[in-house]
Amino acid sequence: MKVAVVDLGTNTCRLLLGQVEEGVIVALAARETTVVRLGQGVDQRGHLAAEAVARTRRCLDGYAPRIAGYRPERTLLIATSVLRDAADGVSFLDAVRSDHGLPWRVLSGEEEGRLAFLGAAAAFPGLTGKVAVMDIGGGSTEFAAGAAGGGRRPHFVVSLDVGAVRLTERFLSHDPPTDEEWAAAETHTRAVLESGVPPAARIVTCLIGVAGTVTTLVANKLGLRVYRSELVAGQDLRLSDIEAAIGAFRRLTSAQRGRLPGIQPGREDVILAGALIAWEGCRLYGRDRVLCGESDILEGAALWLADAG
Repeated sequence: MKVAVVDLGTNTCRLLLGQVEEGVIVALAARETTVVRLGQGVDQRGHLAAEAVARTRRCLDGYAPRIAGYRPERTLLIATSVLRDAADGVSFLDAVRSDHGLPWRVLSGEEEGRLAFLGAAAAFPGLTGKVAVMDIGGGSTEFAAGAAGGGRRPHFVVSLDVGAVRLTERFLSHDPPTDEEWAAAETHTRAVLESGVPPAARIVTCLIGVAGTVTTLVANKLGLRVYRSELVAGQDLRLSDIEAAIGAFRRLTSAQRGRLPGIQPGREDVILAGALIAWEGCRLYGRDRVLCGESDILEGAALWLADAG
């Protein structure tokens, strides 16, 4: 079955065009990420910014003819944290559907976590034991845990209102941030994670990290000037790697970070906050490394869409 999925998040808009057979994505015609920062200022104002809407609409205007040309049997736009929070999110999505015929669904935080687990589990069929998936987004971070190969259904899922964009806008107002701002961000992130994930749910044999923060940190570690997913997927990102990245990023302005290898344009101002969440996530689970997954909620949504009745 040919499916098309658009994942509209707080920081990025992503497209997947692929063919799913018997619960596996067997062919990918496209997998693309565009930084649109739809969540700009939503945490403070509760409404979408006009310039953010314009950026996102331009991106979707580009995706629409590619979706039509692919002729998918099923199509879905999934919306996450930013459009749960924005009071005008539904009117924005209705306008997108009117213009491009894209059916949409605003996911709950729990649905986000389940689909991220589904996508990540599909990419690592050889894992055994109990695994957790950490999906660091712009507005929220999801943690899901379950048995590897256990039907790809997690037994624990939580969505927490701490993400790379939200954390940056709330705490890191200077560029680079002051020591006081950083300490406040650390304290807040640790408190949110510890209160959201009970000790019993932290006992795992492997922690998988998905989405842009983790893949960017790996690309930076590898010194990639041109992103290559085949080099990033499956890499171990050690706690010491994250610590080194944080130490380097904290001394630099966003513009200076943007000139480093592996830093995708549009992530330079929020990668520091994302790295903090990744570090706190590893610490929470008592892991000295996180396994980088390229497959995430986008692939999870494609598998779910193909399986939907």
